[in-house]
Amino acid sequence: MSAGNHYSSKKSDTEEWLQEVVALSMYYDFYGELLNERHRQIFEDYILNDYSLSEISEESGLSRQGVYDIVKRCSARLHQYEEKLQLVGRFQKTKEQVTQINETALLLLESDISEPVRAAAERILRASEQVMKEL
Repeated sequence: MSAGNHYSSKKSDTEEWLQEVVALSMYYDFYGELLNERHRQIFEDYILNDYSLSEISEESGLSRQGVYDIVKRCSARLHQYEEKLQLVGRFQKTKEQVTQINETALLLLESDISEPVRAAAERILRASEQVMKEL
């Protein structure tokens, strides 16, 4: 879905809209500080707080179209930042890899292994859990 098409179909395609909101929320977590403060607040209200364009319009003093345009531009910028920097993609890939390490260490601990291997598996498990906390 392109950043510009999903707003008009918000009600008609809920699953696709929710997937886009999840993606935009993650992009916002990583890149939101790159938006100016006013745009950041409008984007947060619409995407994260689920306010309507009318509610934001009343609060901000902008027209509904003005609010829509800001949300659309912010969404496009966030998508562009991710396309160029790929921080969210790398984060997700790292998280998956650490999860695999964690699961492998747990499998080792459940098997019949020597004490030195058990101690090493426990260290791996602790380290992977620490990495997950820091992510």
